[in-house]
Amino acid sequence: MENLIQNNATETPFSYVLSELLESNLRQNPNKLKTFKHLYGIVAIDLKDIEAAVTIVFEGGKARIEEGIVGKPELVIRTDSDKVIGLNAISIKFGLPYYFDEAGMTVLRQLLSGELKVDGMLAHPVKLTRLTKIMSVM
Repeated sequence: MENLIQNNATETPFSYVLSELLESNLRQNPNKLKTFKHLYGIVAIDLKDIEAAVTIVFEGGKARIEEGIVGKPELVIRTDSDKVIGLNAISIKFGLPYYFDEAGMTVLRQLLSGELKVDGMLAHPVKLTRLTKIMSVM
């Protein structure tokens, strides 16, 4: 299998974690790979606590991780580094993120409290669902 993720954000240590997570998930799960092949667009992750941001450009079966927030992201996830990693614990049931277990309820609490912000989540729910599916380690 060719390299699916190109990491151009080598100055940001978090980019390596993100790249490894995505590559591992896609190689281990054919359903995640299928979803990945249908994901197009730009998603930014802004980590306030470590003053770092990366942008992932999805191009239907390939992705590039770029330094900072570039282009016009449809989704911008703003949170602390420990909370963004927590997003990976969301379970997927019947092809959708499942928010009714401990991990899902934690994410909902963070959204309601403002600890986690996802700009564009109401405008791009399908993209957010696909992103959640490929990022989830469950």
